[in-house]
Amino acid sequence: MTTEEIIRLAFQLGDAVAQSEEVGKLKDIQTRVGNDTSTYDLIIRYQDAKNKLENKYNDGLLVTKGEEDHINILEQQLNANQLVQELVLAQESFDNLMQAVYFAMNQAISGDSCSSGCDSCGGSCC
Repeated sequence: MTTEEIIRLAFQLGDAVAQSEEVGKLKDIQTRVGNDTSTYDLIIRYQDAKNKLENKYNDGLLVTKGEEDHINILEQQLNANQLVQELVLAQESFDNLMQAVYFAMNQAISGDSCSSGCDSCGGSCC
């Protein structure tokens, strides 16, 4: 098989993944999060605070208890937010799909297969 044919098949696989339920759900929830200003702002505040904290750690600076408490409060708010919970679940579902695709490709490349049916590998290669 030529490189060109392999690339064509990769695009077909990408198109199939793009049409999957997992991608559809992930895009939908990402849109909903983007349209919900309070959820979006909460995520941005958390990312900003987390980045500042990591920068202080990396620079060898002390992080105050107040800063740690602030991160903990933001994490609690994220965990309590329904849209964030849905986003996490959708992202996990998509990640699982991609891991299964990667596993199947590795199995095909190495010549391995599920020796005793799908139960032997959890069904991710079938």
